[in-house]
Amino acid sequence: LLPFGLFIGEMLQKRGLLWLAIIITLWVSSNAQDGDKEEETTFDLLQVSNINRKTVGAKLFRGPDPTIPAYRFIRFDHIPPCKPEKLKKIVKLIRQNEGFILSATLRQDRQSRGTILALEGPGISERQFEIISNGRANTLDLIYWVDGFQNVISLEDVDLADSQWKNLTMQITGENYNLYVGCDLIDSFILEEPFYEQLKAENSRLYVAKGSIRENHFRGLLQNIQLIFDTSIEDVLRKKGCQRSQSTEVNTINESTEILHLSPAVTTEYVGEKPGKAEFCDRSCEELGSMFTELTGLRIVVNNLADNLQKVSEENQIMWELIGPNKTLKNQSVCWQDGRVFADNESWIVDSCTKCTCQGSKIVCHQITCPAVSCADPSFVEGECCPVCSHSDDSEEGWSPWSDWTKCSVTCGSGTQMRGRSCDVTRSACTGPHIQTRMCSFKKCDHRIRQDGGWSHWSPWSSCSVTCGVGNITRIRLCNSPIPQMGGKNCVGNGRETEKCEKVPCPVNGQWGPWSPWSACTVTCGGGIRERSRLCNSPEPQYGGKPCVGDTRQHDMCNKKDCPIGWYLVILYSVGVIINTVISLMGSYELTLQKSANYIFVCEPENPCKDKTHSCHKSAECIYLGHFSDPMYKCECRTGYAGDGRICGEDSDLDGWPNNNLVCAANATYHCVK
Repeated sequence: LLPFGLFIGEMLQKRGLLWLAIIITLWVSSNAQDGDKEEETTFDLLQVSNINRKTVGAKLFRGPDPTIPAYRFIRFDHIPPCKPEKLKKIVKLIRQNEGFILSATLRQDRQSRGTILALEGPGISERQFEIISNGRANTLDLIYWVDGFQNVISLEDVDLADSQWKNLTMQITGENYNLYVGCDLIDSFILEEPFYEQLKAENSRLYVAKGSIRENHFRGLLQNIQLIFDTSIEDVLRKKGCQRSQSTEVNTINESTEILHLSPAVTTEYVGEKPGKAEFCDRSCEELGSMFTELTGLRIVVNNLADNLQKVSEENQIMWELIGPNKTLKNQSVCWQDGRVFADNESWIVDSCTKCTCQGSKIVCHQITCPAVSCADPSFVEGECCPVCSHSDDSEEGWSPWSDWTKCSVTCGSGTQMRGRSCDVTRSACTGPHIQTRMCSFKKCDHRIRQDGGWSHWSPWSSCSVTCGVGNITRIRLCNSPIPQMGGKNCVGNGRETEKCEKVPCPVNGQWGPWSPWSACTVTCGGGIRERSRLCNSPEPQYGGKPCVGDTRQHDMCNKKDCPIGWYLVILYSVGVIINTVISLMGSYELTLQKSANYIFVCEPENPCKDKTHSCHKSAECIYLGHFSDPMYKCECRTGYAGDGRICGEDSDLDGWPNNNLVCAANATYHCVK
């Protein structure tokens, strides 16, 4: 076996030295161009969590990318968290970039529910956010906590849990949340709260595939799961082989579209017109942008190559220590595979059905031969070569199902029940009993004798049912001294007694009696006053009752007909004066009024305009001339009308002529037609 360093030397001599020199030169120039600005922007979560083939509970599988291992986890309690120093950088970049891009290649078991990524802490049972693929609901759930309140965003129809390899790309930038499966934009969402601003790295743990409870652990294969920063979503998808047309980008990448910025080395100082000094670049902006993108990709390749060379150097150092001049393993045969050293006669599993053994510094591999199983219906577990028995209790193997329990051996009290089963000796040796016995219990056996019932003592009298007036008091007794049993007679008589009780009289509120007849009117014409009264005696208020509410007297107008000689009486106000007679100004009549100490009466002349007894047209105005005029009023048509006042027509041009000729009346003084 040649030392690994000699092997590397031969490879470098065979045309590899030239390419290695070119790549290292590009890498150095790239680092020199970036200077101190270079910062880690892509985090391989499996690598920063120290998950490798030596991790307990992690099984190695081959994924779509043969250069990167894929893992299935079977012991989630042994999954290590992300390194604390890496987690601090990740949280810092999430805040600076106002989000992140999560890229993962996965094959999730059908209809399973599992956590892809979760940030726990700072407490033991606290979580800051987690990303769960729910195969049962066919959703991808983003769950985060803000101020102690849980928020859930579920994107539907993601089709991840179908046992097929899928490329998942999840982008959170600002308030935008976009999900890509393969090259297709599945859904977008606007976040109500930027939860990433409150993420904490101190005393927190970032886990891959580990859920908060057993049912939320990821079931399936994970490969190449990364957190990416300072890279546009277009570049991430392009590296995955997605070719997107311009129209597609317009429809799928809206506010989150990022603009490609050229390197600071490509500058333009030409502003305005500078004859004789203008210099033009022989490359277009598109070519320079494409060149910069390619250099960025090449830089990533060079960094990966440098990491791989470092690993090769470390493995070469181990080989040199083992088999070099100062070798630690003298006269010992060892084998080397996948960076691991195996002692002579040591065996290991390469994949699910291949087992290798180190024999005299040579690796001998063979297919695993499965032993015979002891059950009739074994099951196959993904990642395992041989079938296994799925019975959780080996003592049940070979037995038939238990029979039903027999009837209880007694009808009252405590007894026993039995059941049995048979053994199929062709399938198993059948360990365990073939008969089981258990205790059974029915109602207690009745050892009582026949007895008649007897009354208990009377209870004390209850309080009176009312607080005033007449009510009731009650007392009771029970037929329980003793209780009748085994066909004994019930108690004879009543179990309840009631008597009357009397308290202080209840208050009686007063009620009005009927109204008295109306009194005689105070006048014979022109409107007078009459009155009636009532008493609060139906009943009268007694024992603190409330008095009647309302007036004891009621007044009403009477004899409203007009008085003679064109005069009538009007009540002005209430005074304490007694009026005997009122004589009209005409001197022809005398009106005798009844005495009144509450009202004063005066006479007013008749006014047809005020009384609405005139004969003017509705479009005319009634003008009162006085009581001694005959007639006492005159009628004049209003503005916009023409006629004699008793008949008016519209006069829109105000020429004194109605628009339409009016019918002539006797002695008409207006324009009319007979």
